[in-house]
Amino acid sequence: MGGRGNNRYPPRDFPTQTKPDGSRQYYEHDDRGSYKSNSNSGGGSGSRAYTRDGYRTTTKIRGIRVWEADYDRGSRLPEGHWRGDRRGSGRMFRNQPRVPRLQGDDVDMHSNRGRNRRQDMYKGRGGRRGKDFKNNRSQHNGNNSSLGWHKILIRDGGNANKDEVLESIRNLVHEPFTPILFEAEGKNLVFYLEDNGRAAQAIVQTSRRITLPSGVRISLMSNRSPPPNRPVAANQHDSLKRIMSDRYSPELKRLTLKNFHNDANLIKEGIFCPLYRQPNLQLVVDIIVENIPQVEEIDLSHNKINNLDALGCVVTSCPNLQKLDLGKNKLLNMDSLNQLAGLNLTELTLEGNPLCDKFRETEVYISAVRKLFNKVLYLDGQELPKPIGFEVDEDDSKIPKSVPAYFVLPDVKDLVLQFIEQYYQIFDTEDRKPLEAAYSKNALFSLTCHFPDTGPGARLSNLYISDNRNLKKVFASDQRHKLVFQGRSTIGCVLRQLPSTVHDPPSFTLDVPVADPKLIVVTLSGVFRQHADRNPPIRSFTRTLTIIPEGTGFCICNEQLFITRATIDQVKRAFKTPIVPVENIQPVPENVPVPQQDTLVPLQEAMILKFSEASGMLPQFSQVCLEQNAWDFNKAGEIFTKLKAENKIPPEYFAQSL
Repeated sequence: MGGRGNNRYPPRDFPTQTKPDGSRQYYEHDDRGSYKSNSNSGGGSGSRAYTRDGYRTTTKIRGIRVWEADYDRGSRLPEGHWRGDRRGSGRMFRNQPRVPRLQGDDVDMHSNRGRNRRQDMYKGRGGRRGKDFKNNRSQHNGNNSSLGWHKILIRDGGNANKDEVLESIRNLVHEPFTPILFEAEGKNLVFYLEDNGRAAQAIVQTSRRITLPSGVRISLMSNRSPPPNRPVAANQHDSLKRIMSDRYSPELKRLTLKNFHNDANLIKEGIFCPLYRQPNLQLVVDIIVENIPQVEEIDLSHNKINNLDALGCVVTSCPNLQKLDLGKNKLLNMDSLNQLAGLNLTELTLEGNPLCDKFRETEVYISAVRKLFNKVLYLDGQELPKPIGFEVDEDDSKIPKSVPAYFVLPDVKDLVLQFIEQYYQIFDTEDRKPLEAAYSKNALFSLTCHFPDTGPGARLSNLYISDNRNLKKVFASDQRHKLVFQGRSTIGCVLRQLPSTVHDPPSFTLDVPVADPKLIVVTLSGVFRQHADRNPPIRSFTRTLTIIPEGTGFCICNEQLFITRATIDQVKRAFKTPIVPVENIQPVPENVPVPQQDTLVPLQEAMILKFSEASGMLPQFSQVCLEQNAWDFNKAGEIFTKLKAENKIPPEYFAQSL
């Protein structure tokens, strides 16, 4: 070690004395002699010397006068002298008597404060020496714990009558208990107790107090044990069904399986069927599905269930299940309920499961449950507030049948049909100027188009570019404003600049969702064909018209026209009469009078021309075919196709080629 030279710790010199016989006397412990000596005189190596009054002489060591007893702890001291405890070298309380440490003696609580303060540091921190740790440890390992399973062993009781032994134990034990799987195991009898440590301790205290008929006193032992793992045997299935049937109420359609494995009948039959084991729960569910699929309420509480995978088949097999009690089980989180998400539950109980402790707010808990079961009205026995949303009754949520036209009021049907017929009679002609009369003085009109950049669908699309108000292509606000055309004459000019078209009336779909004496909203969809030299492109359109009364009639105050390419199905059906077999077909009479043209409305005239073009018949015969079928274009086409295939239409009905 470093220091000031080699004399930092010089050797200590102890005083010695030479006796007349030549021996030497040391005043400090010397390893060359014995460690302890009871002799009061010197003599020999390591002897000790005392003064006449029994005390050692004092000497100076490095200028400090000390008792030589400080250096010889084995020396004898006068009676009543105290030299301290060996742990503290006797320096702190040299002149104080030793405190007695006998059991029952009073102890000064103020002594050894430093040591007690260090011990107090462990309290409340979970250390091994803390008070709480000791209490928890004794509570966990002690026989008086009320949780877990205990196995009771009755030594040498295998040949005894089980009922008599059990009755004798019950007479001595005041704690109620239910023995599970009470049976012989070799020379012994054993049974299990669940969550009843007090009864297990009380049973052990009756050991050697019960005498068998043979005169032998039986010994009882109790050990902590895992729950018994014993599958339900195949020959016990019928007994299980019978016991479940006793728990089913046909009037209420309710099955009660609360604390099922502790059922008295199961214990009597020797069946251990805890539902927290998946094979047992699956067996019970299979019995439910097979025998009572009409069940409406199931109680599975107090069964320590931690997995609901076996209940997945109940969703489809028990559609009437509305009430489910899963309280007091071991479900850890909401994901455990995913297997039951398809059930239409109105009442659900989850109280007593660990998953409930994960929600601090009731609203969050209710919301999590309703994500899986949106029709729940009672949760954990409490009525829930009505959910805020856009839910409708099941009857109202059914999609109505598709119809070619919808009118909110039947009275407006004839009015709207007549308006549309007259409009397209003019629109498909070369002169569209008369259409200006269909718009109000300050009417608004906009056109939106969407066509592919290349391919057949892009043919002749440049004819719409100048008036196209597609918001994905026009970004400038002033340009968007200019493309909203206002005024009767301005709208008529835009319509005349659009390409010449021919619309297909059988493809029209008409909806009138709003109808009021002062306002009518019309949505019209269909297909049309542009005039071209060859292969004219077929487009799809949607027109939204806002119609208001003006003068003695009605006119358009706002119109939005959307045009795009037709779908493949629309192209296949466009401008073609479908071939569908029909019944009750009436043949066309041979002598048909030519009707007066002035009695027809414009749309009927357009239908006659279209039917004549598609069928090849002369217009007057096409009109007869349409009139006989109530101006139903599709039905007239079906009858024409059928009669033509049967060669029942005279050749003179068709235009003669030159």
